[in-house]
Amino acid sequence: MQFGYAGKLLFINLATGEIETRKLDEQTCRQFIGGAGLGAKILFENIPPQVHALSPENMLGFVTGPLTATGVPGGGRFTVVTKSPVTGAWADSNSGGFWGPELKKCGFDAVFFSNVSPEPAYIAILDSQVRIKSAVHLWGKDTSETSDLIQNELREPQCRVACIGPAGESLTLMSGIVNEKGRIAARGGVGAVMGSKRLKAIAVCSTQKRNLAVAQREQLKKTLKGYAKDIKESQFLKGLSTAGTGGGTSFLLSIGDCPTKNWTTTGTESLQTCHKLDSSNMDQYKIKNYGCQGCAVRCGALIKVDKGPYATSGEIHRPEYETLAAFGPLCLNDNLEAVIKMNEICNLYGIDTIAMGGVIAFAIECYENGLISSNDTDGLELKWGEAKGLVALVEKIARGDDFGRILADGAKAASERIGGNSAEFAMHVGGHRLPFHDPRLSPSLAANYISDPQPACHMGPQGSEFLERGGDLGEHPLLRSPKLEIYGDYDKKGPIYAIGSAYFQLLSSCGLCALYAIGLPIPVVELLAPVTGWDMDWDEGIKTGKRILTLRQAFNAREGIKPEVFRLPKRFEAPLNIGPGAGQRIDFEVLKNGYFDEMGWDSKTGQPSKTILEYFGIDKMVEMD
Repeated sequence: MQFGYAGKLLFINLATGEIETRKLDEQTCRQFIGGAGLGAKILFENIPPQVHALSPENMLGFVTGPLTATGVPGGGRFTVVTKSPVTGAWADSNSGGFWGPELKKCGFDAVFFSNVSPEPAYIAILDSQVRIKSAVHLWGKDTSETSDLIQNELREPQCRVACIGPAGESLTLMSGIVNEKGRIAARGGVGAVMGSKRLKAIAVCSTQKRNLAVAQREQLKKTLKGYAKDIKESQFLKGLSTAGTGGGTSFLLSIGDCPTKNWTTTGTESLQTCHKLDSSNMDQYKIKNYGCQGCAVRCGALIKVDKGPYATSGEIHRPEYETLAAFGPLCLNDNLEAVIKMNEICNLYGIDTIAMGGVIAFAIECYENGLISSNDTDGLELKWGEAKGLVALVEKIARGDDFGRILADGAKAASERIGGNSAEFAMHVGGHRLPFHDPRLSPSLAANYISDPQPACHMGPQGSEFLERGGDLGEHPLLRSPKLEIYGDYDKKGPIYAIGSAYFQLLSSCGLCALYAIGLPIPVVELLAPVTGWDMDWDEGIKTGKRILTLRQAFNAREGIKPEVFRLPKRFEAPLNIGPGAGQRIDFEVLKNGYFDEMGWDSKTGQPSKTILEYFGIDKMVEMD
């Protein structure tokens, strides 16, 4: 038995209907772990170079980790991997809930899809039985109705459904994959890839209710005892339990982290009523709290707005911080019920709220500067803070109606369609919409935005931020902070960014939640070793994380994506004027080059060196020019 793993990978050819099960060997597990790491290996070996992301040759994978479904707190995550139609580069999008653990309990660590179904289809995985079923009757349905219909059809009310909505069906580049009606693998256009394969949904249901077996249960219990104590004492995680990720929205605005008016301003003075958007104000709508499988924090909640112009159609997931920022401060809107309604629309259609908020703010700025008029917007007047108009525009984009179709692929694509100087208002890195944490406040975040193979992603710099701000990630020398200046020493930060990024890749590929890593250092290796039975230490753990990073980067280099493509918009050349980062000019390129040098990647081509590929044992997999 391979402890920590189900031991099997599922491959489904949607064109032929062939279903293949492959054994997962221990060497592959130990080298690539799971999640984005295992996904990168499979995709690198199975996707030909230079294929279009929406072509049949692209592959779509759903990958769990070895700590998924083992009872480890925070181990309820899975990762969707593919080539991104947004950036043309690597894409991994993470999601929580119960879907990933349920897949693993069915006996599969991952499922990968290739080619295109002749007609809309969905996959039913009931324990080890896998069937391809027609989804013709589901095509066009929203994500909530799709989930209900599949559960009824399979007569399995507890089965977990991951599906696309109408946005994914129409190949909207802002589309994501929705599970449990509101948990979304949202970024990178993964929903469009799923739609291009005419794959409507994957339903998973297991009769196995116990967690997976682990190699050293008593040792794991000892580690979990200390880990549970740290979780309980973390003030950040206590805050998540109370109010979710949006509990401090107004605080983040006050320190310059949360943007307003499409990144032109920030700070409390730019939206004095931002406190209305803090999650605590949604307690009046709350039905109950919930958490992902095995989660000790339980940061989610179901809410319902019963009446008024923004009444919801039923119970929905409480908006998280990124959604609150997207439809709130970014658009100078303080109407909480309107934000909730926009979140519901995006969940039903299967759309990334980060990208949606970004393209709306972009459109308002274009309107304000005369690049578009009400004649272009089908009569809509686009104004900052106008809640009714914002909701109407979200609906129009979700449906792909007229002007909505212009915006439906995100800010970069919209700027190319509108023309003029509209590109100045499109806030993205390499096509990937910026999330709502200001890179000028955190140099490590800035480095991650422009250096990671998937750019502009707010999940990833947690380890680097810990080290940069003087904290230790553990007792091992590799995990100790060098105590550098936060706003300075930019030419010395390559090593801590490399270690911090490797730490995160290991954590995420194990199936752990990144939110835990904001609140405290995670004993990833100390958890992974007793679960798997490996004699792994942190030297191997950091090396493994760097191997995963390097393979993801090699994927981009193979696709011809040069590092220069990933750069922050010119708007970020001016420093913040409030908060801890006020007046600080960060040399973003120095940070990026230092990180690339430390990782052994060429800063011009992005290609990992032959020496580093050999060091990680992936030189035969990665073809060198």
